[in-house]
Amino acid sequence: MDGDSISLRDCPGVISFINSGDLAGLRFVNDSREAGRGDVFVAIRGRTTDGHDWARLAVENGCTGVVAERPLAGLSCPVCVVSDSRLAWAWLKLAQYGNPHRSLRISGVTGTNGKTTVTWILRSILQAAGIQTGLSGTIEYSDGRQNHSSDLTTPDAGELARLLREMRNARSADCILEISSHALDQKRCIGFRLATAALTSISQDHLDYHESLERYRDCKLKIAELLEPGRPLFVNLDDPGCREALSRLSAVPVITYGEAEDADLRISARTITSDGQRFCLELDFGPLEIRTPLFGAHNAGNLAAAVGMARQLGVEPEQITRGLNSMRPIPGRMQRLDGPQPFQVFVDFAHTPDALAGLLQTCRQLTAGRLLLVFGAGGDRDRSKRPGLALAARGADEIFVTSDNPRSEPPLQIIDEICRGFGKEDPFHRIVDRREAIAAALAAAQPDDIVLIAGRGHETTQYIGTREIAFSDQRVTQRLLKDLNERNASDSVGGLT
Repeated sequence: MDGDSISLRDCPGVISFINSGDLAGLRFVNDSREAGRGDVFVAIRGRTTDGHDWARLAVENGCTGVVAERPLAGLSCPVCVVSDSRLAWAWLKLAQYGNPHRSLRISGVTGTNGKTTVTWILRSILQAAGIQTGLSGTIEYSDGRQNHSSDLTTPDAGELARLLREMRNARSADCILEISSHALDQKRCIGFRLATAALTSISQDHLDYHESLERYRDCKLKIAELLEPGRPLFVNLDDPGCREALSRLSAVPVITYGEAEDADLRISARTITSDGQRFCLELDFGPLEIRTPLFGAHNAGNLAAAVGMARQLGVEPEQITRGLNSMRPIPGRMQRLDGPQPFQVFVDFAHTPDALAGLLQTCRQLTAGRLLLVFGAGGDRDRSKRPGLALAARGADEIFVTSDNPRSEPPLQIIDEICRGFGKEDPFHRIVDRREAIAAALAAAQPDDIVLIAGRGHETTQYIGTREIAFSDQRVTQRLLKDLNERNASDSVGGLT
């Protein structure tokens, strides 16, 4: 914990104090179970529980004060009434950890798809420019020196403040954040400003939380409110959802990117190569020739966003090129699994209809053979997108519908809801066990085919009911490929004898 006692009088949105003329503390908590002697409890309204209902217990557990959005009867301790507890929580946790954001230049990326890829590209560019950079995202959290796996795309405001302190203590100069729609709605990043930001895409996802595509879109657009005054938002003009949202972004400067003729950062002369793609990107200093192992039009857009953001941060062209050339592979993002088999295998995180459709289009350009797809849908998540996933999957020649992370839902029920989006003639199989589904797809693959395993990407555990089991699409697939290749080799030797 950093610094001296923090006074609520300095907190934005304070309305009044009850039982005292001020409220101060060294440590702030929002879970009554974590409350200790001398802490201040911040009551936050959630979707299923209301922290105001637990304020009394927090005081009984040792809290000496409460921050709340309304007066609470029966509390004799000091109470600070604020207009927005989430805003207060974000501000207080940053203050508790010594306001680390003031020592960091922070960039943010939001969008239904593409966030992880853009942030990893931008980090590689900044590091190539000699700028030590921390990252918080779907795959990992990094202080700029050490990395560890992440739990949420954007952590709670308290955890995010702690991560920012780690970045500052590691002497990182920059921080890059993936910012989810949940984080924007819950104001997890409200305590600091972004030096640059990008909006990669807007399509259906998380409607179990946001309830409508319009509300989801409006949450995504809140990233513009986090920008430093005068800083531009980079927007993907090739994405229909982003293009439609442009009229709602009149309050901030916007720089568009994409293959569209009217894009500010225009992608042109894009060609597919055996090991990726190349294209030209028109920038402020002139055209930049880009060659990358990342496949697909969507990744050309992701590269354009990252390069544009890097230029906004003052990175020179030669440093950008060096950063693109030195970027390490992104786990579970169009990740090719190499081996002696006569067909290609890719693992990807695509788990929305839009992402899956785009991925299949990319794979179609990479093969002269058939396209085989393994995918499912997560349980206890947006059920309305399941038939849409099937519609997107119809871009494959043979489809294996299986379990993703079923969580508390019966896997067969999830599969049935997906399959409602198929037509009678669609070539799909239902195989509940994910390993068996992957094995069936690999066994069915022929020379020049592509097997695409979608939905889980980098994830290394699978949630089935109350169990969390080790399951990595990459490791499982590589073991199955090894077994398949050994059998094929044995059969070939047996045929010669």
